[in-house]
Amino acid sequence: MKNKKILAILTISAIVSATATGCSFGGDEPEEQVVVTETPAPEATATPTPEPTIAPDVQDSTYTSSNGAVSIKLPDATWSNKADEADMLSFESPEQGKILILHGQGEEDMSSAMLPDTQDLAVALEQASDLAEGTDFEIQDYTASDVEGVGVYSYTVKYTDASKSGGYVYAIHKIYKSSDEYYNICGSVVDEASYAGVKAAVDSFGIAGESSLKAAAPVQSSDSADGSTEGSTDGSTDGTQSAGTDSASSGDGSSDGTITNSGGFTQEQLTDTNQTRTIYRNSDGHPLVITPDGNGNWVDFDGNTYRFVNNEDVYDQNDVDYYWHGEGADVYYMPVE
Repeated sequence: MKNKKILAILTISAIVSATATGCSFGGDEPEEQVVVTETPAPEATATPTPEPTIAPDVQDSTYTSSNGAVSIKLPDATWSNKADEADMLSFESPEQGKILILHGQGEEDMSSAMLPDTQDLAVALEQASDLAEGTDFEIQDYTASDVEGVGVYSYTVKYTDASKSGGYVYAIHKIYKSSDEYYNICGSVVDEASYAGVKAAVDSFGIAGESSLKAAAPVQSSDSADGSTEGSTDGSTDGTQSAGTDSASSGDGSSDGTITNSGGFTQEQLTDTNQTRTIYRNSDGHPLVITPDGNGNWVDFDGNTYRFVNNEDVYDQNDVDYYWHGEGADVYYMPVE
């Protein structure tokens, strides 16, 4: 791959405030001279402070590339896939950051790739963006190792001023390199709270397909619903999930290991078969109505399954991209050109 790929992200925060008021009343004195006891004004009833709504527990999601070559365990279901090509995978989370995976193979790709296989080169790559070491950034935890002939390099860049680094406070790097192939993974983090999750995702990267790097980055196994450990290299439903799906409980509240498409929906919504959503193919805007099947899966009238990746993106069982706007099926939207 000859071209450099650059990602940036913008996060927005909102502040909400509320006030409470009260009232009082009194009475008039009659003409007959009698002693009247003034009725005291009632105390204003304080408006109770609203309790914050706790979002449902979001499970992490293992994404398997469309060609079955690699997989990565994303921090949670807020992460959506933005590109899935043989030479590039990318993911974004509105509030956490981005993950970019680049792949190169063959003499031409290897000769044009800038792979930081030394700490000095890692520093030089940051300085190429007009950043000064020690002032604008520092390289942390640089390591280099050899795994069965594969070079494995990892380090973290900590940025002093996020305004100079595209809004990121960290960039987590991991590189797998042989004489004729490489994978370069970078997780860009927008805040301290998101660092651990993004780092775990970068470290979870695994190679399932034929590759000279496979020994150094095997696909990691995942825990199945019964507590046993299974691995998947084809995106099947044996404990891992493909294309950003997230696991959830079955309709009776127990975990049955099936892939569900919660997308932030409550358990009540996922078991209510009267719920409806309208989704659209990005290519033609054709509306399609889907409903829960009572077991946490969204299905159409033909039994095809769908998963909600975020508040906009929906994928069917064949990874065809749809979109929606968070409304029920009685609200229709035309496609955005």
